[in-house]
Amino acid sequence: MYKSIKAISLGVISAALLSLPVNAQTVGLGTTKGGATAQIANAIASVVSDAGVIQMRPAVSANTSQYIPLVNAGRLEFGVANYPQTFYAVQGTGMSSEPNPDLRVVATLFPFKPGILTPKSTGIKSYSDLKGYKVPRFPDKSLGDFVIRAALSAGGLGYEDIQEVPIANFPRMFDAVKQGQTDISIAATGSKPTYDIKAAVGDITFIPFAATDEAKVAKILPGATIVEIAANADLPGLGGGTSVIAYDYLLFAHKDVSDEAVTAVLTALAEGQEALKSTSPLWREYDPSGLGKASDLEYHPAAVAFHKSQSGG
Repeated sequence: MYKSIKAISLGVISAALLSLPVNAQTVGLGTTKGGATAQIANAIASVVSDAGVIQMRPAVSANTSQYIPLVNAGRLEFGVANYPQTFYAVQGTGMSSEPNPDLRVVATLFPFKPGILTPKSTGIKSYSDLKGYKVPRFPDKSLGDFVIRAALSAGGLGYEDIQEVPIANFPRMFDAVKQGQTDISIAATGSKPTYDIKAAVGDITFIPFAATDEAKVAKILPGATIVEIAANADLPGLGGGTSVIAYDYLLFAHKDVSDEAVTAVLTALAEGQEALKSTSPLWREYDPSGLGKASDLEYHPAAVAFHKSQSGG
């Protein structure tokens, strides 16, 4: 008798859980352990959860190549990555070995602007000057590998033209330039690593890209553009201004994530501008009106409907 009652109770509870409304859902958000992606994902999860319609929990992996397939397979609902990574993931080319056709863009968040810095003492002023210098060599198919290749292409160079220094990840890259083991480093303007590097090596400068480099860079980093950064004596390496790469960060989902969940996430992002910007300078250019920015990647149907409603379309 007890077993029958227990079985019935479990069945009722299971049925109740399955029929819970969207406001009781908990969804996962794929992200990395650290760096910009982790900061962005943590901010999104916090703002979405605080809105109260659904709960979003960061699901941490070592890198994007580990969680993107989980979102594509429907084992994670959402993920965060930059545009080049997401583009290659969908196609199964470039940084990705297998296609991930079931990813759908939910939101375009803001541009991320990595540049290439060098200690002023190196005398490097252009990308063609990198010939013969010590340059980080990241693992094949990694984001660092593609950014370095894009920089070299701006100078008409390849790995065969420089001294390759094997580098496993971004923290190791920062240490290498501080220790004089490499002559350049990838870094976002105004980021903490730029202050740390300046403290270790003295004055630094960002090697400028030319507007004419954009096609070369975009061939390696799809969706990338070249943007100017105004001079700012308060930021390391920007005493005279420069120009850097820019590409968007994206929030994406599995194609079968419910319309209700996608709409709840977008509503929280659209209404949470102040909260998002308070989490990190990364969000300083965030504008909810750009969440539905035109893209060569396919948006989730609920995202399309939401963005149309916000734009009055």
